[in-house]
Formats: sequence, C-alpha cells, structure tokens
Amino acid sequence: MTDNTAQIASLNHLLSAGTIILLVIGLIWLVAIIANWKKGEGAKFLPRVANYVFPIGFITSLAGLVGSLYYSEVLGILPCDLCWFQRVFLYPQAFMFAYAWYKKDSSVLAYSIILSTLGLLIGAYQHVMQLGYSVYRPCSTAPFAVDCSTPTFIEYGFVTFPLMAVVLFAILILIAVTHKRFAKRQ
Repeated sequence: MTDNTAQIASLNHLLSAGTIILLVIGLIWLVAIIANWKKGEGAKFLPRVANYVFPIGFITSLAGLVGSLYYSEVLGILPCDLCWFQRVFLYPQAFMFAYAWYKKDSSVLAYSIILSTLGLLIGAYQHVMQLGYSVYRPCSTAPFAVDCSTPTFIEYGFVTFPLMAVVLFAILILIAVTHKRFAKRQ
C-alpha cells in the first residue's frame, strides 16, 4: 500500500464519518424547521443559525470546493461527468457566499437554493445509480472516461462521493431556508 493509497483510504473514512454526522444534523435540522414553520420563532438554534448563514454557507461550500479539487488535482482521482455537473452547481456558491457575507446581501440565498437543488438532484441520482438501482448509464463509454455508475469508494455500506455532495447541497438549502424563515428582521 502506497502512502497515497493510505492517505486516500484515511480521508475517505474521515469524510464519510463527517458525512454521516452532517446527515444526522441535517435531519434534526429539517425536523426542527418543519415543526416550527408556522410559529416563525423556531427552536432556539434556528434564529441563531439564521444570523450566521453567510459564514456557514461560505465554509460549507468552500470545504466542498477544496475537498473535490484536492481529490482530483492532488490525489489524482478523476471526476466523472455527473461529478463535474455537481461541481458546476457548487463552485460558484463559495464566491456567492463570500460576497454575500461581505455585503450582508441575503438575495444570494435564492440563487443558492436553485443551484443546490439542481446539484442535490444530480447527486441523488448518481448515488442511487452507484448503489445499483438504475439501468440507464448516462456517462461516456469512451475507454478513457470515468464511469459515473461505478463508485470510487463505498464506506459504511452507503457513503459515496455523490452522497457527500447530496448532504452538502442539503445543508446549503437548509441554511438558506432557515435564514428566509427564521432570521430576525430589523
């Protein structure tokens, strides 16, 4: 086992554990939003999170940007076509949230919801396909192309790169919805 292989395995394991933790947090967060939707007040943490959406969104999207570039450019794991589409919907968000954080401009959240929803749908489709539930294979059949239906890795029996993207996009959607619904208006 080379150092690179050990590093990839360790990083996959660490990021997969983080994905599961974020998935649980996201589900609790979603339940809190649904339970407190009509009240407008929200659980104690919802208004607090609503006031910090720009740094949270920036850090979340930047982590996805840096992580995906690290895997492809440093570790040499090439992204497939669907992964590139997910990147298209993720990468601009780091810059959007940085600008919104600087300007305190919440109008960026509507764009984030649209971009994140499209990225989430592509990631969810690819995740289901990688787990073997799709007959249709949308990727190139060229011998040098990366197959979208073949997972690079599967940790804990279900965590793949597309699931990581789904969770990341879901968190971005949740922070935007939380701000729109629960932010204290001045």
